[in-house]
Amino acid sequence: MSPQSPATATEQDQGGVRFTKDGAIARLIFDRPRARNAMTWRMYEELAEACAKIAGDLSIRVAVLRGAGGKAFVAGTDIEQFRAFSSGEDGIVYEEKVEKYVSALEALPIPTIAVVEGWAVGGGMALANACDFRIATPGARFGVPIARTLGNCLSASNVRRLAATLGVSVVKRMLLLAETPAVEE
Repeated sequence: MSPQSPATATEQDQGGVRFTKDGAIARLIFDRPRARNAMTWRMYEELAEACAKIAGDLSIRVAVLRGAGGKAFVAGTDIEQFRAFSSGEDGIVYEEKVEKYVSALEALPIPTIAVVEGWAVGGGMALANACDFRIATPGARFGVPIARTLGNCLSASNVRRLAATLGVSVVKRMLLLAETPAVEE
């Protein structure tokens, strides 16, 4: 986008993932605070691009991920992204795409740290969980409330990741009861 052409409201609403490098530290900011950093397709693509830059830069020793605005790390995938779905196959394709993005983050050859302020739910929970470490502020909440929102699915890989991190009983509560436990739990 050139300086002469201001972004349209639609482009601005798509948010972004800002990548910066400060010495050996890579920083990724999920930047869509008006929507609690809910991910758009554009944001997922920018996350993949940032992961590729990090993986290709041997001078980077750690990556820190956080959400803009202080109210959410990432509040899942924006529901608007699902409006074009017309069949169950669309949901399967979606989970396969998201799996690629989450796997790219999980496969980074350096330590990754999710700094969670506020909500990390749905896709945000998957992204935070793919990081090596999660640091959360008091009152931060985690969950996958698909049982009371969209009723969509969660990939087997993401269920496996969650169970490995949190234990099967906690994951069952999160998935079956749509619980979003606070970080203190």
